[in-house]
Amino acid sequence: MENMEKTTSFLPELQNAAGRYDYPMTNDYMFRALCQKNNKALKGLLSALLHIPVEQFQSVIITNPIVLGEECTDKEFRLDVLVDLNRDRTIDLEMQVRNFHDWPQRSISYLSRLYDNLTHGSQYADAKTAIHIGILDFTLFPENPSFYSCNKIMDEKTYHIYSDKFAINVLDLSKVRHATDEDKKWKLDYWARLFKATTWEEIKMIASNDEYLKEASNTLYTLNSDFNIRERCRNREDYYNMIANYEETINQQNAKLEEKDVKLAERDVKLAEQKEQLAEKEARLEEKDTKLAEKENEIEQLRAQLKEFQEKQRGTV
Repeated sequence: MENMEKTTSFLPELQNAAGRYDYPMTNDYMFRALCQKNNKALKGLLSALLHIPVEQFQSVIITNPIVLGEECTDKEFRLDVLVDLNRDRTIDLEMQVRNFHDWPQRSISYLSRLYDNLTHGSQYADAKTAIHIGILDFTLFPENPSFYSCNKIMDEKTYHIYSDKFAINVLDLSKVRHATDEDKKWKLDYWARLFKATTWEEIKMIASNDEYLKEASNTLYTLNSDFNIRERCRNREDYYNMIANYEETINQQNAKLEEKDVKLAERDVKLAEQKEQLAEKEARLEEKDTKLAEKENEIEQLRAQLKEFQEKQRGTV
C-alpha cells in the first residue's frame, strides 16, 4: 500500500540544478517514459485526475510498456499510456500539445476501442470501466473553456448519467487559471504547472510540498540526463517540428491560392462589368441602327412620294 512507501526528497543533483531544461513532461515521449519509470509518480497523477486517494490504489499496471530509450517503431507511434487500475478499470492517458483539430473524434474512437475489452463468453456487465484522459496544451472548445472536464453519456433533458463506465476527461494545461476548488483540492493545478514548468527552479518550487510531485520531478531530472531518452525526446520534437513546417507550408500555399482566388474573383467582376458595359453599348448601337433604318425608310418613302409628284407634274404640262 502507498502508506508503506518512503517519503520522497529531491535528489541532491536536482536540489543543486538551476536554469532551463530541455525536455518537459509535455514532450509525449518524456511523459511516457516518466509514467513507466516511476509508478509512484503515476499513482499521484492518477489520484489527482480521478479524484481518488492513492490509498485506494491496489494495483496500477501499465499494460503497453515499451523499451525505454529504444527508437519507436510504427506500432509504438502512439505514445499513450494504458493503465490497468485495480483490475476493474482501464485508463488511457495521452499527452497532446499540438491541435490537429480532431480531438473529440479521436478520443471517442480510442475510448470505444478501450471499452471493448470483453473476452469471449464474458457478460456485458463484466466490462471494465474505460476512461480516456487527454492532457492537452490547447483549448478544445474556445466557446466553453475549462481547465478539467469529465464527460460522460447522459440524458440531455434530465442530466442523468447513462453509465459511469464510459468517460472522456480533458485536462487543458493552458487554462490553469480556470481550476476549480475541487481541482485545487486534488492538486491538479500543481500537476498542470509541473507539466508546463521550464526551469528547475520552477520544478522545485511547485513540487516542494508534495511527495508525488517530487517523485515526478526526480524522475524528470534523471530522464533528462539519460542520452537515449533525450534522443527519443528530440526525435519527437523533430517530428512535431516537421508537422508544424508541413502545416506552415500548406497554410502558405492555401494563402497564395486564396489570394489568387480573390484576384480571379476581382477579374471576373471586372470582366462581368466590361461585358455589361459592352452589352449596353451594343444595345445603344442596335437602337441607333433601328432609328437609322427608320430614318432611311422615311427618306425612301419621301423620295418615292417626290418622284410620284414629279411624274404627275410632267404629265400635266
